[in-house]
Amino acid sequence: MRVDLRRTCTTVLAATLLVGGGGCVSNSYRIPSGDLQRLSQSPPEQRAQRVRVIQEINESSAPPAERVDGDTQIVIMPSIHISTPVRLGSGGGRGGGVSGGKIGGAGNDGKAAAVVFLVVAATALVMVAAVEGSRFDGWARLHPMHPVHLFGRDGTYQVRPLAWIDPATAAWTDKAIVRPAEGPWLSLDRAPLTRTGWGYGMFGGSGSLRSVNGEKELGPAFSVQAGYHPTKEFGVLANVFFGWRDNVVGETLFESRYTLELQAMPVVAGPFHMGLYGGAGIAYRYEDGTKLRNTNDPGSSALTGGAMVQLELHTRIALTGRFGLARAHGERMSDILVGLSVY
Repeated sequence: MRVDLRRTCTTVLAATLLVGGGGCVSNSYRIPSGDLQRLSQSPPEQRAQRVRVIQEINESSAPPAERVDGDTQIVIMPSIHISTPVRLGSGGGRGGGVSGGKIGGAGNDGKAAAVVFLVVAATALVMVAAVEGSRFDGWARLHPMHPVHLFGRDGTYQVRPLAWIDPATAAWTDKAIVRPAEGPWLSLDRAPLTRTGWGYGMFGGSGSLRSVNGEKELGPAFSVQAGYHPTKEFGVLANVFFGWRDNVVGETLFESRYTLELQAMPVVAGPFHMGLYGGAGIAYRYEDGTKLRNTNDPGSSALTGGAMVQLELHTRIALTGRFGLARAHGERMSDILVGLSVY
């Protein structure tokens, strides 16, 4: 029996988000500026067939517009309706950075503090994924006379039917909002994975750590990262890594790394995306129960790098696998991690 991996993962993700609590988004949708300008250059009676829309997190401050229906006559001659300036509230989410620093002063203390950090990070991931997973980002079919709320670069506001927006108006517009309640609306298909903007991810798996006695074994490993993608292929992220295991005397060996990471994901094959990452920063290691060497000065520079593969589950959510190497404390370590990336 053939199994659709992406559909299975998406179903599991949806169930997880429902358990964690559904996201809360608005009933306002933004038409990106570039798409609005392209629409303004197409025939007025045809431009509503496929409109790119992105659901906002916060409700727009635009006042309600009169609803149109499927029988509304398409009028090409424009007539501008201008209102008084409207103060626009914030309409998007904001990602947060991850700060570095030492966690704990010994192996067991560091592990305990890391577990608390990871629980908080996982809770945040569920909340962010719930919000982004509930947003629609794709294309919709509207009526050519569907009201479009236009917020100008000069602080003024007006509402026009989609068919009446000319290139000059599109260039003047800072933000364009449409609402499903104000006319016929048919959601068509979602956009492919989009990384542009803030991103957040958490991954878990296994990593190798070498004890002071020379033994190298695997243990639990986790990574949390947040940052910004100026393009959908390239990103800059702050990354926090934790790994630990028991050493030969049953005590805790704890590793933490704090790096600035560059990601490049240029390869796309259907729902799969592939690329590389590299980072640099600092690492700390604490090992309890040994006096083979001075473990009170555990700091080291750190270099990281590896390959990434993503399976897109949603326009803003991807299942991510990381296969990495790290150089710190004069040795090489490796890890394999799997988790979610939210954009």
